Amino acid sequence: MTELRYRYPVDALSLGCSLGNRRSFARLDACTDLRGLWGSFENQFVLGEWRIDVLVNGKKAVPVETTFEAESQTTLLQGPDVRIWKQFFLPFDEEGDAQLLQSAVFILRIKNSSSSPAEVRLLHSIIWPAVQCDLFTKQPPEYQTTKRVKVTPQSHLAEISTIDRPGEVRIFGHRRPWKSIRADDRSMDAEYVVLVAPGGEAETSFVVSFSFEGRDLALEGYLQCENAGQVLQKTRENLARILARSLIVTPDPLINRSLQWAKVNMLRVQHEYRLGDAFTNDPPQDIVVLRDVAWYILGSDYLTPRFSGKLLDLAERYAFHEGGKVTEYVHANEDPPAKHDYDLNINDDTPLLVWALLHHALCGGEEFPLERVLPLMMRACDWILQQIRDGLVRCAGEGTYVWGICGWRNIIDGYTLTGAVTEINAECYQALMLTAATARKIGRAQDANRYDKAARELEQTINSRLISETTGLYLLNITNDGTRRHDITGDLIFPAMFGVAGPRVRNAILKELTEPDMWTPFGSRTVSPRESNYDPDAGYQLRGGVWPNLTAWIAYELRREFPEKLIEGMLNIYRLSDAERPAEYVNVVPGQFPERLQGSTFQSRGMSLSPWTPPTYLWLAIEGLLGINPTLDGLEVNPSIPAGWEWVCVKDLPYREGMLSAFLIGGELYVSQPLSSTFAVNVGIELPTRVGNERFYSIGMALGDDVLLFVASEEGGEGSVSIECHGSWLTKEIVLAEAGATLVRFEGAYRHKSTQAAERSL
Repeated sequence: MTELRYRYPVDALSLGCSLGNRRSFARLDACTDLRGLWGSFENQFVLGEWRIDVLVNGKKAVPVETTFEAESQTTLLQGPDVRIWKQFFLPFDEEGDAQLLQSAVFILRIKNSSSSPAEVRLLHSIIWPAVQCDLFTKQPPEYQTTKRVKVTPQSHLAEISTIDRPGEVRIFGHRRPWKSIRADDRSMDAEYVVLVAPGGEAETSFVVSFSFEGRDLALEGYLQCENAGQVLQKTRENLARILARSLIVTPDPLINRSLQWAKVNMLRVQHEYRLGDAFTNDPPQDIVVLRDVAWYILGSDYLTPRFSGKLLDLAERYAFHEGGKVTEYVHANEDPPAKHDYDLNINDDTPLLVWALLHHALCGGEEFPLERVLPLMMRACDWILQQIRDGLVRCAGEGTYVWGICGWRNIIDGYTLTGAVTEINAECYQALMLTAATARKIGRAQDANRYDKAARELEQTINSRLISETTGLYLLNITNDGTRRHDITGDLIFPAMFGVAGPRVRNAILKELTEPDMWTPFGSRTVSPRESNYDPDAGYQLRGGVWPNLTAWIAYELRREFPEKLIEGMLNIYRLSDAERPAEYVNVVPGQFPERLQGSTFQSRGMSLSPWTPPTYLWLAIEGLLGINPTLDGLEVNPSIPAGWEWVCVKDLPYREGMLSAFLIGGELYVSQPLSSTFAVNVGIELPTRVGNERFYSIGMALGDDVLLFVASEEGGEGSVSIECHGSWLTKEIVLAEAGATLVRFEGAYRHKSTQAAERSL
């Protein structure tokens, strides 16, 4: 498999990565200096800036190259005959000690290639209050930039406490004393000296640990990080264990790499707040937007299903208004949180949460079985039914911006999108249909009939009242004063995606959305350039810019008829994350999915790490490319692979109580769990495998009396691959072409339980 590593010259970068764990979030610049450290449990910045400059024999070392990995960022600095690698990471543990996770670590590795000793001076410049930084679209609130601190040096440690917030304490330190230290009520400078012998190497680390409950806990976190190398190794292992879930391999190495980075991005924004686990739509902060929660769950169910369940638990407790409306957002550190709905009677949060609830239950959310989710789905749908006027779901809002847009593009200045909005009506149709089917599944026939009848009536009205007489497609909306708006926008995908559009109109929509003026090499535009209100940079790029999540929705709907376009969409979404010179596109970081792009230059205008695009991208691969569809009647799997692909596979995809592994080769599907498919299905028992070539990927199964060994590689090569059978290992030498795969059959091997040799080579 391709390693998760990007390496770039510093001058090719405009900024560094964002790292996160359950309790912390950090932002870096291109030279691996820290430009903000934030703690989720209090929604507070605890450090504004931490810069480490290096002098080698009195001369400043120059940043040369920066490497991005799943767990860290590292910059190589070059001095006279001395190289220094400055690495930053946050400890990561999905279920680990909270105090450990409230720590930030620098490791510096020094190599002296000269024949003379080197004096290396490490100059730390730290600003403790939050700092405004033009590298990022998200800025800290002003009250956090004006904090003042008290710095108390103590041997090799310094205690930094916030004035007027006595529990907010940081511990900064190193195992050895500093040469000098200077501090005031806002900043601190510390100098360390490392002597490196001729041809020698040295390694040293520095830690800041913080607590909102006093010095003792901050010190505890610091002590846990003193052996920084061990903590880094554990962090790598913890990440690798999660990244091995839903491991998808295709003949395309960029698709494979992008999916692993999508998972990395997802894990960086999963935080623990006072109200529970959640993620925010604009990190770092504690705002939890319910529309984004719903979309996130569709991907998270296949990577971190427990986190999905915690998101839904928070939504169940805090997101529902009286009557069943789902609010727009809550603050996850506010207890109890106010429900913020922009005074709209309906928007997309309500129907989308219905989908997320059922999706999690179907994927195996034990804490959210159908019997638990149905009342919540009904609660939301009952509210939807109350918003129907003259046959259509209507939003009564008359404002602009968030107070007057009820769909996903709700941050366009001076813009109104209310009334009978096609997007909302299509989503509400789906919510009603899903609720009807769920009620029927658990024997609630009367409820099922009620919601089914309402859904069918809504579908008929949408297709009679919301079809544009100008375009033959769907209206954007009918305004509250009766104006019919015929705009061509990316929102046309919703009646196709949610089952409202008939075959003729659906095909016309997909054709329209894949025309060159909408479907660009970097993703789909939000508004057609043919529209009078088109502007590639206005309204947060929602009037003609590119939003990757829209591209994912369109690509998903293209999966059956045009699988090549599905793959093209995936590559377009990830194109900037793999750019040759990220700085040319401004807010772009290798391996991170940007939020939104200018519609003509395709420069990034938003967050360098979109919190919602990565899970949507994973969902696109799993339910679009792989065709995995959890239904009330069981699992369906119908891969949609493009011409030229002869195989595709996934290993350890979380589903219900277990893990699903599957591969498609030779037109047949081999799976580790019973399921239905339009392909010929072979259900086997998964067996352990091991590979002698790290570029190989393998899945083993017992099928009847035979043992099957699937081996694939994006790069090709040769090596041994083994499969365990009844305590013995069967081994085969494999040679694969680039993007190749093979299926090896050991006939009768599974039948002979007592006669297998300890290891047998074929």
